[in-house]
Amino acid sequence: MVHIRKLEIFGFKSFGYKNTLVNFEPGLVAISGANGSGKSNILDAISFALGENAPKIMRVDKLRSLLHDVDNAHHGAKIARVSCHFDNSDRKIPVDSNTVTITREMDESGENIYYLNQKKVLRNHILDLLEIANCGIHKLNIVQQGTITRISEFNSEERRRIIEDIIGLAYFDEKKTEALKQLDEADRRLEIALARMDEIKKRIDELEEERNNQLRYDFLDQGTEETLCNSGLK
Repeated sequence: MVHIRKLEIFGFKSFGYKNTLVNFEPGLVAISGANGSGKSNILDAISFALGENAPKIMRVDKLRSLLHDVDNAHHGAKIARVSCHFDNSDRKIPVDSNTVTITREMDESGENIYYLNQKKVLRNHILDLLEIANCGIHKLNIVQQGTITRISEFNSEERRRIIEDIIGLAYFDEKKTEALKQLDEADRRLEIALARMDEIKKRIDELEEERNNQLRYDFLDQGTEETLCNSGLK
């Protein structure tokens, strides 16, 4: 099962401009500590690395607020960088590597760069890989404060959707819905193309008939001229 082996945090929220390492063991991981110690910021850092773009989810008013406030010892550009190192020995993430490292960097201008095993990639590529492995940013792999209480209040339909999401059915349902939409659009375009082909074929038939009539007329007209010449009337 895919799990995070290690988290590297630099310049993100309460974490200063030094590399902070957080190691994880397989299974259920609980992060505890005093109020204000930054335990929730670890979860925010994971969400950030995995492509979350909603400031509210990471408990800030805007993404720019995720950058650590400049401390006196820092003399460079402000940047937030978080790397998630996944155990991929079972190849749940479709990458041929025992460890998959996903890194996200954001600078003061708000520009974001994503890396997959140190190679620059697009955000959508990261999201697709995580969805296939059933560990995307909207999965219940990270249980934040208040989530358990909210789940207990779900009705049966909401619980069913949660279960389908956990086991990965939701991802394939979304892909199926998207594929059906594309198929409907292709069918619509095919109908339009066939209708145009019918119009073109009809016009070709009309032109063919006009051409044949013209050839007959020219043939008859030429025959009439020859007959008149032979009879000496022309």
